[in-house]
Amino acid sequence: MGGRSEGGGQVSALRPSNLPKLAVCPCYESNPVAGPAAERGTLLDTAFRAELLQTDDRHELEDKLTSEEVAAVSWAVSMVRAMAGRERVLAREDDCRLQVLDLNGTADAIVPGRLMHFDLKTGLRRNYREQMAAYALGLMGAHFASEWTCHLLFCDLREIETFRFTYDEAHAVVDEVVRAFHDPRKKPVTCEYCGWCAKAETCPARRELVAETLPVADPGFDFEAVIADPDRLGQFLKACAVVDDFRERAKKVAIEQLKTGGEVPGWRLVTRKGNEFVNSETVGQHIEEIGFGPVLSAYGNMTANKFRRLWEEHLGSSKPFPEEAVKHAAPSTYLKQTNPKTK
Repeated sequence: MGGRSEGGGQVSALRPSNLPKLAVCPCYESNPVAGPAAERGTLLDTAFRAELLQTDDRHELEDKLTSEEVAAVSWAVSMVRAMAGRERVLAREDDCRLQVLDLNGTADAIVPGRLMHFDLKTGLRRNYREQMAAYALGLMGAHFASEWTCHLLFCDLREIETFRFTYDEAHAVVDEVVRAFHDPRKKPVTCEYCGWCAKAETCPARRELVAETLPVADPGFDFEAVIADPDRLGQFLKACAVVDDFRERAKKVAIEQLKTGGEVPGWRLVTRKGNEFVNSETVGQHIEEIGFGPVLSAYGNMTANKFRRLWEEHLGSSKPFPEEAVKHAAPSTYLKQTNPKTK
């Protein structure tokens, strides 16, 4: 996740880790309740620092991670060490704190000798340019540098994204977001970060979209006209995404209401029998009788990354990985909402 220690007390909406969201919606405010993804990111970040620093608690932290997460952290650490070379790597939080334009942040690892820092990211690849510009600006000031390099380590994906900033470039990026945030005329913008925002259920932009979408049940609603018009189609899809977000929240409230003896007219709770299963240990006890082939076929294909990690864990460098065995599924196509910048 990176940049998780950004000042004490009440958390301000204007901080480096929020800048990419504020660049899209100047009214964004992060939810104070950390979700599972954020908690996982913090745990991996802590394990990443511990491994870099070789602290005594690193093995205890590893026990809290899955084998895949341990491999992800190990990959990130190896990338830092390889790119740092013989230069000193700073990873203690106190050594990685920074301040820029009255914003406080914390990098994950800094290599002053090479004028660069690293930030660990978990999950999907997203935009972090504005956050990295803020870190670069603060670190250039702290280390009397005119240029700075930022390396994003997407550990789950095993990908690295690099940004390079001059002082003026970084300042311009950060200043634009800060100015928009302080603009008294700012208005909320629906975007991919809405579900993370503390204002998600009260945001006027989202409520307006919901109000526009709910009347689709009206007999006069012409769906064919909507799908025939690209502009209306895009707006309709955008509104549907917001309605679906509200729907999930409403479902949770309704379930709690019914569980505690309340009523939600037209709805009731249904309990389904859990799926039957046989755990892997039991399958292993009978695998020779059944045959490895049939059992493996029943389990299905394994992702290439998972097979690579198994290979590394059990065979190491004693035998080269059979790259020719990796197959590629057909590419898939899906819709992704864009966030055009509004003036």
